[in-house]
Amino acid sequence: MPAAAEVLAIELPEEFTGPVGYADRWVWIGVGLALALVLYYLLAWWLTRAPRPRELARPGVPLPDVRQRHLARIEEIDSLVRSGRMEPREGHQQLSEIVRDYVAAVTTLPARTMALADFRDHAPVALVEVLELVYPPEFAPEDAVARDLFETAVAQARGLVSTWSPVGSAA
Repeated sequence: MPAAAEVLAIELPEEFTGPVGYADRWVWIGVGLALALVLYYLLAWWLTRAPRPRELARPGVPLPDVRQRHLARIEEIDSLVRSGRMEPREGHQQLSEIVRDYVAAVTTLPARTMALADFRDHAPVALVEVLELVYPPEFAPEDAVARDLFETAVAQARGLVSTWSPVGSAA
């Protein structure tokens, strides 16, 4: 039997080589693919989740005081239009301004600078209904439309200001 030293001295043919490890790049490619998969699922979850409802109420606003002040302004506009000292079209413009001012005072909505499309996207339905009623006469070239809808607009504006509370009202 040959000695151990003799066995080690045997040369291996050229086509045989010693053990070879994997290249490091394959490990990093696998890690990168795993991270990309995790990132994909995180982005899919983040971008498709339902938006959180916004809290509209402005904290610290004395609602009864603001409400009474705006109701008094509505009554003043109503009496001016009924007495003929103000045109109905201007009355609609004033009602729109009063409702927007009320909403801006008691909520976090930037109501003074929002367009009707913005209200449709971000405001509660009761507010949108009042503004949709006030807008056509406000911009109509004829006073007949404004005159016909003025009493309804006053009633809805008065109803919104006197009963609407921003607490729990989400878009």
